[in-house]
Amino acid sequence: MTEFEWPTATPIDLDTYPRREIYRHFLTFEIPVVTRTIQIDVTDLLAHAKSRKLRFSLTLGFVLTRGINHVPELRHRILHDELVSYDRIIPSVTILGPDKNIYFSKGVFSDCFADDYPSNLAIIDRAAQGREPNLGSDNQGQVFITNNPWNSFTSLTFPYARRVASIPVFGIGKMYQIGDRTMVPLAMQNHHGLTDGYHIGHFIDILNHHLADPSLIDRPFTSRFA
Repeated sequence: MTEFEWPTATPIDLDTYPRREIYRHFLTFEIPVVTRTIQIDVTDLLAHAKSRKLRFSLTLGFVLTRGINHVPELRHRILHDELVSYDRIIPSVTILGPDKNIYFSKGVFSDCFADDYPSNLAIIDRAAQGREPNLGSDNQGQVFITNNPWNSFTSLTFPYARRVASIPVFGIGKMYQIGDRTMVPLAMQNHHGLTDGYHIGHFIDILNHHLADPSLIDRPFTSRFA
């Protein structure tokens, strides 16, 4: 099982940063984030998870976290007003406990599903019982993932806080059917100073590859997005 370890941040030199002017431009915005909602076809990934008795939310969470890690710009953060790049990004998941209160758990990511799945399963099960400490840190090497299985949506707005605005956020809605296909709404928020539509397109390309061929979760993955 993968041990928990905080990601490491390295400062980015603004003098050589290719997005320097765009980055500075969007820093002047009161709310510099962009939110989009797409409808994703999870039919094959759901069948794959069921056949292996895996929790679907954790399986999809791995795919989302892998996509974030494989797009360099989505590992960039604004930490204490300094632009940094993290060596990797871990999932930060919202959990509903038996008392109907929400708890937050910091997961692990090594890009190896066989290692990450059991580790994250144990972490979220402890969190659901209120036994996983909310690891306090200003480390922003995270992606926020929240599930809302009670309703579907075509648009979703997340709470905004400037301090953590550069951390991408995912919202996963209730499954629904279109013919024989199972669909899920997926909302994503990202900082426009760090990413444009191209980078989100790169992420969605990775996501779509895994939705079309769920066996990819068990193999090393290299993105060839152009």
